[in-house]
Amino acid sequence: MLTAVLSLALALPLSSGDPLRRDRLPAEVDFVAHFDLESFKTTRLYSMVLENEELEADFDEFGEIEERFGLDPLRDVRAVTLYRVEQEEEPTVVLLSTSTKVDAALEKLQKERGYRRFSEGSIELHTWTEAEHADESVFGYLHGTGEERVVVLASKRESALRAARVLRGEAPSLARTGTGLAVAPAEGSFLYMSASDLSRMDEFAPASQVFGLAQGLQFDVGEAGGFLRAHVGVTTKNADDAFELANVVNGFVSLARLAGREAGEALELLTGLKVQSRGTNVTLDFEYELERLVELLGELDGDDDEPERVEPVDRSEKSEKVRRR
Repeated sequence: MLTAVLSLALALPLSSGDPLRRDRLPAEVDFVAHFDLESFKTTRLYSMVLENEELEADFDEFGEIEERFGLDPLRDVRAVTLYRVEQEEEPTVVLLSTSTKVDAALEKLQKERGYRRFSEGSIELHTWTEAEHADESVFGYLHGTGEERVVVLASKRESALRAARVLRGEAPSLARTGTGLAVAPAEGSFLYMSASDLSRMDEFAPASQVFGLAQGLQFDVGEAGGFLRAHVGVTTKNADDAFELANVVNGFVSLARLAGREAGEALELLTGLKVQSRGTNVTLDFEYELERLVELLGELDGDDDEPERVEPVDRSEKSEKVRRR
């Protein structure tokens, strides 16, 4: 459920953006992913997403939400933040930065079957269960700040309560403690991720060779001047580990280049990647012209679909299935 909420990232209003705020994160947070949806909508990439006919069915689902609750995700959601705190196996909380229209949406939700409201001290929580997912309850909290509302969606009651207390200033936030997870989105980024505990990310090779040497990771994606830019920063225990990690990553890149000789388009993408090691840090930077990047990805996808192109009927049937979703 929580991961699905991130699909709202496909549609938000033009504005100066809604950056990640440390004061909304618990002090114990060790993973956060933030999508500044308002900033994303100002990009050329977003316009290209809208031009993709295969995504039309996904946008139809937003219309169903507006019809049911009076809340239009295309205009009323500004940003999505997903996080996890220490000792948890996976992220359990989603924060939605929204408009005041969510107040009316909550009133409609209260009339739905499966809805229940209860209080924990002065904190009012909302919970509901969809009929098709009777074994999964969602816990919610609504925090009002002027013209903005912050909606908490959590898979656990305790997680919802902790999120509410942080928003109300009743529990320590990451901004107040000044320690723990490093949170520093680059200027202009619309997608950001930071993690301080990578022990659960090293179960599969070749990831184990990378994350086994890393202690922390930050990831940024943004767009500027017609270029898509991605930055990955990894911290290690010491300079030797950083040097070894850079060598491992460069080794993967070299193998990809060798494989790319049989797929020229994929090889071209690697020209935009740079790997550097400095002190205990390793950085990976990718910069590529957006129009050409989309063109290359389209060519690669076309290669995969080549056998189907021979059969016009199959293409029509595939398109019809996309429209029905």
